[in-house]
Amino acid sequence: MSRLLSRLNRIRGEKGAALPFVAAMMFLLLGMAAFAVDLGWIYLNASRVQRAADSAALAGVVHLPGNLPEVDSSTLGGANANGYAVGTLNGNPTGTGGPDQLDWQALADNRLAVELRSSIETFFIRAIGFGQIDITRESTAEYIKPVPLGSPDPCFGIGNSGIEGQDCNPSPNQNFWAAISGPYTNKRNGDEHATRWYDNNGGGWSPPYASSPPNQGPNSAYRPEGYYLGVEIPSGVTDIDIDIYDAGFYDRGDFSTETGDREQDTLGGADTHFQLYDFDSTPLDPTDNTPIAGCRFDINSEASSGTYENQWAQLCSLANPPPGIYVLRIWTTGNIGGTNQYSVRATTTGPPARVYGINDISIFNNLAGLSTLFLAEVAEVHAGKTLEVDLFDAGEDDQPAWMTVKEPGGATATCDWQAFDESGNPVSGPQFSGSGNCRIQTSDGSSIFNGLLVRIQIDIDNSYTCGADCWWKMEIENSQPHDRTTWAARVIGNPVRLTPNP
Repeated sequence: MSRLLSRLNRIRGEKGAALPFVAAMMFLLLGMAAFAVDLGWIYLNASRVQRAADSAALAGVVHLPGNLPEVDSSTLGGANANGYAVGTLNGNPTGTGGPDQLDWQALADNRLAVELRSSIETFFIRAIGFGQIDITRESTAEYIKPVPLGSPDPCFGIGNSGIEGQDCNPSPNQNFWAAISGPYTNKRNGDEHATRWYDNNGGGWSPPYASSPPNQGPNSAYRPEGYYLGVEIPSGVTDIDIDIYDAGFYDRGDFSTETGDREQDTLGGADTHFQLYDFDSTPLDPTDNTPIAGCRFDINSEASSGTYENQWAQLCSLANPPPGIYVLRIWTTGNIGGTNQYSVRATTTGPPARVYGINDISIFNNLAGLSTLFLAEVAEVHAGKTLEVDLFDAGEDDQPAWMTVKEPGGATATCDWQAFDESGNPVSGPQFSGSGNCRIQTSDGSSIFNGLLVRIQIDIDNSYTCGADCWWKMEIENSQPHDRTTWAARVIGNPVRLTPNP
């Protein structure tokens, strides 16, 4: 009996010893659960801060490099729109009195780094002294500038050596003129966007042009706004002069003389207009900028030859211009046709500017033989994307002729290409499509692509690099010393993106 009582007492003692252990375990488990709640709360808010920083960076980067007040406003708006009350921006009070802090820094003229700092109240871990947790997140955004077309230089459309040298130092002749046709020139002659009709079919046009020419429709790509050039001004420029060479229409009688201005399809030549616009936050859309007062030419056909013909004339001069991509618009008016060739240059005090086509370019080449033209500048950031090139009415000649797309290193590009008619339908036949080496025959003695659009697609390799020279070029082999055409180039992909933080 005594032995049984002793065993029961021992069991009761062991049960009593387990209670403190169980209580300790319960406390530990509850503490871990409480910590997990706060940890999840911290993780959730860290994600929210990161999203707000991303939004601020993406909103602000498009206003670089020149519009810094709008960078302030947009980064602030991006953070506040995500639920944060930013009280200081780059150390300066914002007037909201909020607890959060936002800082941004321009890493380049198209890259913006943002840092957002916020604090959150905790739940359970405040019992061990952590009543508030500070969270800091960084984000870096970049916008991809428009793909520059036609020129890496402070000039555009230097057509021959007669105006080379001091006019676009140090680059040589660019082998083409900038060009624009009058509204009543046939589109099939090479200007895709400035002409109202595709073809008058030899029927003639008479004022007031109330209806389309006989049996012919309007130009489906007509754009009364004309064409746009980018004048990219870097930081450090104190003065810039914008000049136009041979700005007005002056009939030369044939395409091979000087700039080759010539009447076409209707008598006379069109009136030509130039307007410089300020930069803005939509670098891929040149149509919504503000015109700069005093930076406009309106030149009637054949007017003021002593001022404009075969000479440079100053469009305007800007002092201490904020850096950015300014827009030069060129368009024509009047119930007449003709094609007007000209050049543009930007002369700076300080670092050189660049002048290039935005989205598309209308050009004229009146040099016979082999010539190489700048096509498009494709930066390394576009690795893995697709370069799409449109050539309208390309490579006309009365002898065999070719156009070859060259990569920056000089190798012939690999591409797929297809010709389309005015209605946008693919044209059938072996000479109207192809793949492989991007050397395309444009004439076999008669023009193959007269009035047609050739669309070229090039897959840019994932390992694409180009170093200091990222210009793709177009090599032209022709005999006929004039070719009027319109080119366009774009990289398919998102123009604004997040990048790794520095």
